[in-house]
Amino acid sequence: MKQLFFAISLLVSSLLSAQAQIDTINTNTLKLNVSAFKESKRSYAVFFEDSTGKRLTSADIWDRTIRFSKSATGQKTYVFDWKWFSKDSLIGHVTTTGLLPSLAPLTHDATYAKRGARNFVFDHNIVTIPAASRRTAKDSTFKVVLNPPAFAFPMDLEILPLLPVKKVGQEFALAFYEPGSPTSNYYRLTVTGKEDLPVGGNAKVNCWLLKIDYGQQGAYATFWISDQSREVLKMREYFRGRYRYKVKLF
Repeated sequence: MKQLFFAISLLVSSLLSAQAQIDTINTNTLKLNVSAFKESKRSYAVFFEDSTGKRLTSADIWDRTIRFSKSATGQKTYVFDWKWFSKDSLIGHVTTTGLLPSLAPLTHDATYAKRGARNFVFDHNIVTIPAASRRTAKDSTFKVVLNPPAFAFPMDLEILPLLPVKKVGQEFALAFYEPGSPTSNYYRLTVTGKEDLPVGGNAKVNCWLLKIDYGQQGAYATFWISDQSREVLKMREYFRGRYRYKVKLF
């Protein structure tokens, strides 16, 4: 009996130790490396392949820009602007603003060719639809309390490189919120390796490999993040038997 109790105690201790090693990060913890969050413009080619590597689509282009500003009260803020082009047509335009250094979102305005416009405001982790954008009774009653306090999910390419990555095997629980969804969630991320990524010609860039678990069976992605510049150079995402790639152009 004593041996059984000892074995159970060891198992519980091991599980608690493993849990303690997961670094929990949200907009309140201030654990991100915001010194790497800089004004910038990056463009990505986005395309799909099947499990054999056969290209399934032509590439869309994502232009993503970060610039800094200040609120009327002098608070430092950021502006994230994302334009999504498909076959030379603008099919999506997203603008998110937020606070520095927490990166907590303040506003989110999105217009998609097929889904229309959606606008949200954030006030102390409470998300609502601004009065001018309410079109239905559901819009008027829309209210989400961000628990956990979360980053805007459309900014994943900009936020993931800010994680305090130092070694292979590190694990993070990072809070994201997809504007319009009913809740925010933690997503499990693991530093799975480090390797040189070919970027053209004979050039290579040393990158951390960061894997995200989307919380759905068989849905995950790996990001190649430059160790020096702290930016995503490549992403490979698997879902429902096919792969989506995001590759930085310039």
